[in-house]
Amino acid sequence: MIRVRHGADPDLVVQLPGGLHVAIAMNWTNYAIASDGPAPTVALHLLEINGLRQVAQLIEHIRQAAPLPTVQKLNPPT
Repeated sequence: MIRVRHGADPDLVVQLPGGLHVAIAMNWTNYAIASDGPAPTVALHLLEINGLRQVAQLIEHIRQAAPLPTVQKLNPPT
C-alpha cells in the first residue's frame, strides 16, 4: 500500500508489481476495521488485504497480457 486518499469515500492507493498505482475503495476492504476490537457480529463482505493483493496481481497480469496504448505528450510550440 502506498497511501490512503482521504475524503467522503476514502481510497487505498496500492502499487502493482509493474509500478502502476491504482486506487481501491477502502470500503471494499477490511483495512479500516480495528484489529484490537471485538469481532463484528455480522459477516462483513469485505476483501481482506491478501485478497486485495491477489486482485492487484491479477490486474497487473491482465495489463501485461494486453498493454494499454501509451499516450504521447505534445511539446508546446516554442
